[in-house]
Amino acid sequence: MSAVTGYHLRQSTAVLRLREEFPDFLICELSGAPERPYFVATNTRSATGGRPHLIVRPCPDQLRQALITLEGGHA
Repeated sequence: MSAVTGYHLRQSTAVLRLREEFPDFLICELSGAPERPYFVATNTRSATGGRPHLIVRPCPDQLRQALITLEGGHA
């Protein structure tokens, strides 16, 4: 039987922390190939032009940095 990949129902501590730091974003961890998670965030409010941002990074620290940059350097 193969392992199921996709959305983690029990989010990691890193994802929970990111959700607390960035409440205006929906954040989750998705599984790609085995042992290759992706950390994904999209904003809950419309960005310039009415389109939401979608950010995908390979680790929580890179996602945090992208969100800080997107918010103008303030977490």
